Amino acid sequence: MFQLVNINQSFKGRRILTDLNLTVESGQILAIVGPSGAGKSTLLRLMSGLDQPDSGQFIIDGEAYEPSAAEKEGRIGVVFQDFRLFPHLSVLENVTLAPKMVKKMAKATAQTAGQQLLTQLGLANQSSAYPFQLSGGQRQRVAIARALAMQPEILCYDEPTSALDPSLVESVAQLILDLKKREMTQIVVTHDIQFAHKIADQIFELQPNEV
Repeated sequence: MFQLVNINQSFKGRRILTDLNLTVESGQILAIVGPSGAGKSTLLRLMSGLDQPDSGQFIIDGEAYEPSAAEKEGRIGVVFQDFRLFPHLSVLENVTLAPKMVKKMAKATAQTAGQQLLTQLGLANQSSAYPFQLSGGQRQRVAIARALAMQPEILCYDEPTSALDPSLVESVAQLILDLKKREMTQIVVTHDIQFAHKIADQIFELQPNEV
């Protein structure tokens, strides 16, 4: 179980999040929806440790958790809206970089695990390709494989369908639902209400603060 307790965040004097409380059951999918400016991406950055809240607490399985704590790197993975793949690295190198650098995984072990992930995500033949050679849907799957390579307990997505053709949205939904079958806890930030209803066990709607 992942809990957010009384999370507050301001930016340049503007209150973005006020006493926000949220619970995600293990193995469930939470969709966070709301208009632009409501704080969806801000909340994702806080959960993943990219930013620090002004106040509040994060709890995983009953224990306080500091998302930015170096010793717990990788418990929460993020698939960014723009994928953030390294253009000078191959697909397999993108997937194996963090396990080798952060978790000190042996190169051969990381490559074997990385290739297995790529195979599971339908990218077995793209391991030696570079990001510019891939379609948008393929780049997104590489980004998901890269996040999964760190063996996170929770996987977060920032607008996973915004950079894709409408024809690919269904495949993204199926991928997220397939990961749920493996009991992966997932949090999806999206502006697409229809997509949210398709995948989510729980939908949380953020509204902009008036002040």
